Amino acid sequence: MRNGIAIIFLIVGFQVYSQELRFVDAQTQHPVEGVSVAIKEAKGTELFSMVSDARGIISLVNRSFPLIISASHLSYEDWSDTLIQASKWEIKLEPKEVDLGQVVVTGQFRPQQLDQSVFNVRVIDQAEIQQRNAVSLSEVLNNSLNIRLTEDLAVGSTNISLLGTSGQNVKILLDGVPLVNRNGNGNAADLSQVNLNQIERIEIVEGPMAVNYGANALAGVINLISKKPGSQKTEVQFIVQEESAGSEYALDRGRHIQSLAINHQLSKHFTAQLGLQRNDFSGFKGSAETGQFEWNPKLQWQSNALLRYEREGFKVYYRLDYLNELITDFGRRQNNFLPNGENQPFSINEEYHTQRYIHQLQFSGNLSGGSKYQGYVSYSDLERDKSRFSHNLITDDRTLTTGEGDQDVSSYQVWELGGTWNQNWGGKLSLQSGYQLTLEEVGGGRIAEGNQSVENLALFTSLEWAAVNKLQIRPGLRLAINSGFGNEWVPSAQVKYKPGEAYDLRLSYGRGFRAPSVRERFFEFVDTNHRIFGNPDLQPEFSNFLSLDFEKKGKLYGRTTNTRINGFYNSIIDQIATAQSLSDVTAVTYFNIDRFKTLGFRITQEVQLKSMNIDFGFAYVGRSNRFEDADADLEAYLYTPEFNLNLSGNLDKLSFGVYYKYSGRIQGYSSEEDSNGFRTITLNQIDGFHWLDVNANHPLGKRLNVSAGIRNLTNMRNINNSGIATGSHGAGSALPISYGRSFLIKIQYKLSINE
Repeated sequence: MRNGIAIIFLIVGFQVYSQELRFVDAQTQHPVEGVSVAIKEAKGTELFSMVSDARGIISLVNRSFPLIISASHLSYEDWSDTLIQASKWEIKLEPKEVDLGQVVVTGQFRPQQLDQSVFNVRVIDQAEIQQRNAVSLSEVLNNSLNIRLTEDLAVGSTNISLLGTSGQNVKILLDGVPLVNRNGNGNAADLSQVNLNQIERIEIVEGPMAVNYGANALAGVINLISKKPGSQKTEVQFIVQEESAGSEYALDRGRHIQSLAINHQLSKHFTAQLGLQRNDFSGFKGSAETGQFEWNPKLQWQSNALLRYEREGFKVYYRLDYLNELITDFGRRQNNFLPNGENQPFSINEEYHTQRYIHQLQFSGNLSGGSKYQGYVSYSDLERDKSRFSHNLITDDRTLTTGEGDQDVSSYQVWELGGTWNQNWGGKLSLQSGYQLTLEEVGGGRIAEGNQSVENLALFTSLEWAAVNKLQIRPGLRLAINSGFGNEWVPSAQVKYKPGEAYDLRLSYGRGFRAPSVRERFFEFVDTNHRIFGNPDLQPEFSNFLSLDFEKKGKLYGRTTNTRINGFYNSIIDQIATAQSLSDVTAVTYFNIDRFKTLGFRITQEVQLKSMNIDFGFAYVGRSNRFEDADADLEAYLYTPEFNLNLSGNLDKLSFGVYYKYSGRIQGYSSEEDSNGFRTITLNQIDGFHWLDVNANHPLGKRLNVSAGIRNLTNMRNINNSGIATGSHGAGSALPISYGRSFLIKIQYKLSINE
């Protein structure tokens, strides 16, 4: 008996008809859900096991006493005792004081320990986000294996690919709800538009998560888990961060960031949160002509507000997120001589102004019989204005130009509703069922007929069965109903096997289905530099994804180690891509590729030393050659190597982090046909590059923390591209990576007031 708790009664050995045990936290008195309880007869014969519900309760019916009760929970010390009489009892569990590891929610029926998940979930926690001094999502993902980032300087966005597949197949979620952007509902999101100061952790699952989050994530999902108000009465956090842009820094150069966050407990059940961030990137001039920039200036205002109500068995919160972004593209200086001989030079400038509102209402609670429900309602409203104007550099006057496509307003509104119901039977069998309804409307001058809409309804269910102590099986099925492409059944299956205490083996299969987005079908963009058209005849993408993950935890000279090996194969049928139009050589359009395949593996090793963590890994990703059938001499797959090494630790009060990654070359074949019908196939390449960040943090008292760092210590700016397209803006001879080696300093002040 770990806690010295004795439950002894004077009446022995009679039949009972009702017995209730309630497990609570010994410090907070809150109920403890998920306590695993084993019930045995006094002679030691095990009768059955149960798991406490959200009220912390298990019920025993028609059991003979005495009974030996043993309780265990990942977050609490083990407890056991003998019950010899029927009654209702409250059992207080003492919290463990050891590091319990990561708890994840992505793809789970309920929050649970990372090593218990049937999915291979990668977690970037708040400690790493702060250690890296990351402000945007791109700054924390650029070191991850199997992830590649590309910069589109034409529109000022940062795009992602995962497992060798484009960002259109990667779904970005905010608390499980797709993050709307100008390209779609969660897909091809601009990573620079995500404020990490309000994110608690990032959970990444590779491969289709069709059953839970929609079938249009053929490569995987990235789930941003937002911070929730804590139990303290009031907490105020203020951050100032200054960075150079390469070697450029001044009041009107570099990057200037200010952030304010306030959490407050309004009452026993109500808590509130407010946040505001200003991110002013003043551009990078580099070798651009006078008045112009290699990297255009970008000013972002981001704010959020959250109100949360919580009582025993029920939670609900409303969250509002707002983004205001302005990107300015300055044209070259041009002379303008007036009749009197006076020169009033001008430039043709462009501005891209984005506003996005996200309203989110989420709620969860308990039902009778130990079941739980969760639901959400989300409304997102995005508007992006493009303005092109002539700017008089003497008088500062602005005059809108009148060319085709010079002025444009694009809008995107999305309603999303969803809910799940979860039921657990005895800790061995769990069922989740749910629905998801999405209503999208896209408008603006770049959409055919000015306005298009699409509706999606999905019904899904998943069953998780602990067949034996070492084996978990989780099949799932989703019915996707798309207003443009009818019905589609999407299955998935995961198996987790634990051959030993230190070993985990996961096998996962997922069927993917992605209907073409409104942009891909109805986009029309024509101006002096672009002719891009959608294709209403596009067919949906289908995929089959298979992965195998092996993990071993152990000790090396007394230090904790974690070795993980992962292999994957993804076959996409009718993948959607961009290429030159067959009917108009001056235009770019969308089309379906017959088949696109990726395969590869990743090996990672983690070692936890006394004051340092070492994490390194190697990945090898192959992309299929679409011209393989046309020329047997061509390689079937073209491979890209990646390697990363992360060091983090503490020296007294100083914490530090070193983050290195080598991103290998990317190769691809292209085909050209001359006037005689002779086709030439060429091997093109994007060169590899090295990236290194170094950061250090040191507290100054209890409330103040100072950080300094160097981004891109290897001073990468542009790498050679011999002809691989990186988006609708085509392929250039140089691919921008960064504006060079940059330096930063960050001051963080936090005040907590407990009453």
